[in-house]
Amino acid sequence: MAIGSNLRPKKLRVALLYNKIARKTALGFFFFMALATLIYISILPQKYDIKVGDVAQEDIRARKDAVNTVATRKLRQAAADSVSKKYILDHSIAQEAKNEITQIFSSIKQVRSRDYLDEQGKIDALKHIINKNLAEETYSQAIRADNSSLMELETITKAILEKVMEGGVKEDSIDRAKTYIIEEFRNIKLPQQLKNMGEDIAFSSIKPNMVYDREATEKEQQAAMDSVEPVKIARNQILIEKGATVTAEQIELLKELGLLAQDKRANLSLFAGTVLISALLEGILIFAIYFFHRKLFENEHYLSLLALIILSTLVISMAVKTISNYLIPLAAGSMLISILISPSIALVSGFIMSIAVGLVLGNDFIVSTVAFLGAVVGVFCTVRVSQRVDLTKSGGIIGVVDFVLIMGLELLNNDPLWAAIKQSSWGIASGLFSSVLTIGTLPFLESAFDITTSMKLLELSNPNQPLLKKLMIDAPGTYHHSIIVGNLAEAAAEAVGADPLLARVGANYHDIGKLKRPYFFIENQLTSDNPHDKLNPTLSALIITSHVKDGMEIAGEYRLPEVIRDFISQHHGTTLLSYFYNKAGAGDKMPEEDGFRYGGPRPQTREVAIVMLADSVEAAVRSMSSPTPGKIDGLIRQIIKEKLSDGQLDESDLTLKELDRIAGAFSRVLTGIFHTRIEYPDRLKELEGKQAKNA
Repeated sequence: MAIGSNLRPKKLRVALLYNKIARKTALGFFFFMALATLIYISILPQKYDIKVGDVAQEDIRARKDAVNTVATRKLRQAAADSVSKKYILDHSIAQEAKNEITQIFSSIKQVRSRDYLDEQGKIDALKHIINKNLAEETYSQAIRADNSSLMELETITKAILEKVMEGGVKEDSIDRAKTYIIEEFRNIKLPQQLKNMGEDIAFSSIKPNMVYDREATEKEQQAAMDSVEPVKIARNQILIEKGATVTAEQIELLKELGLLAQDKRANLSLFAGTVLISALLEGILIFAIYFFHRKLFENEHYLSLLALIILSTLVISMAVKTISNYLIPLAAGSMLISILISPSIALVSGFIMSIAVGLVLGNDFIVSTVAFLGAVVGVFCTVRVSQRVDLTKSGGIIGVVDFVLIMGLELLNNDPLWAAIKQSSWGIASGLFSSVLTIGTLPFLESAFDITTSMKLLELSNPNQPLLKKLMIDAPGTYHHSIIVGNLAEAAAEAVGADPLLARVGANYHDIGKLKRPYFFIENQLTSDNPHDKLNPTLSALIITSHVKDGMEIAGEYRLPEVIRDFISQHHGTTLLSYFYNKAGAGDKMPEEDGFRYGGPRPQTREVAIVMLADSVEAAVRSMSSPTPGKIDGLIRQIIKEKLSDGQLDESDLTLKELDRIAGAFSRVLTGIFHTRIEYPDRLKELEGKQAKNA
């Protein structure tokens, strides 16, 4: 039974842990998908449903800087075509040609030696052996010429052929080579019949010896193509003018740029780039939160708010970019994150949003830089913001900084002064727009996510707040006590680096539960009659401790923030009502302490713990007779020591060094209040007795 009861809570904790991890994973995945979708949608170019011969109904412009691949390809092809083909002189071909001539003359000698054949028979035999389509006269002359003439002709023909082919013969220059052969034979002193025979034999043997070098040609063509500069298309350059008839070349260009509606293919490059950058940006954000703000990482509430602000800022930026890129209110998102979550996280978020905005604007990181600087200035301006009017001032500062930066950038680009001023004015508009957005959305986010900002705290501290006004009228003693406790808490919080405003406002509301039965508390009693004198100690303790529960009910009725309710529920912790406990134990035996202790919980933060100490110290010092600085300081330290010994400060993270500073701050404030006080001994003794009863 005991084992099962121990396992069930453990299983429950594991289940809750897994649920928490699953929820944070789902939130992270949603943020990634939303961020990637926003970037992808914004960078997708507008597509047009047109074809060859259509008339353009609007100017079709390039959405980003690109390369005109169609024009570039044509220029490169023209450069390649202008490169002449490369050839290599093959000496072996000339040798083959000479060998063929040798073979022809050898065949002639062989046939001439056949004495059993008549002249015509020899001619026919020669035609059969030499299948070169030689002229009829060449065959006849070969049989009729004498041996010495044939030998001389063979030598001359080889020499002429070698001379002509040494210069290189291409396929398209065979006729030119034959002309050279004729000219060479013309200068030879031989009978014309032999010259004709030599020319005919040379013509049959000559062949191209300049071999096409494909590798060298292609290499030179590639070099020529590489030397051609790409034809660039500038962002917003008109590709097709309105009213122009669309040509096939323009359609090809639109297709290359992915601007045709008929092209249903997903742009995998854009998609992959969007996924990688979105993952990187979210990774940077997670890294910053996990390593530098672990508490925020564990708080799904704040993580959801952070994701909402970032995504909303990007959506608004996409909407206003059609007016001007410089109008983007990135500073609004950073200021909201700074006020509601953390200034350091706001800086990281501002960087992430600026990168995303740069992508959304077609990789325009000049505007991204302006937006990021505005976001940084916004964070600096909101670190100490305490009133909503401060946000208006922040917007003005952001606008001035953006104006100066944009002006500098425009002048660096050699833009005319008037044009630079016109563009820079959007920076001022952006700053004011950011402050308006921040002021307008801050109350809704505060309410929706139950976050109490310094501005909300200042509003709650206004004496004209309905609840404080009611406390001042119905329980004036408690109201005055709360004001003094607030002053003490504020001074102590400043001394230890806690939130002084939160401590003061929490002190103002910590005792609102006394509104239900104000006259059961001594500070609200106008006469010497104490109703507790007529009640059972147990009932008195119940009435006193119930002001915490009553306060929580009133806080819910007036919709006080959770951070203020913590002061109401925790400012007494589990303190023992010693007066009524001792009174109840005046008989045979002491009662159980649980019936005379507050229900807790103990203070969970430094601010609540400071209010607990200030509450006890103020009541005790107020009831002192003849207060002196020494007595006040001693009493303060004694009370702090008792709270520490009772374990009431164990969960507040206050250190002993900080407790010493708190005691010093209390002492300075209370000494200033009570040092000129005139003592009325009888009345003080009476008040001390009543205070002891209600401690």
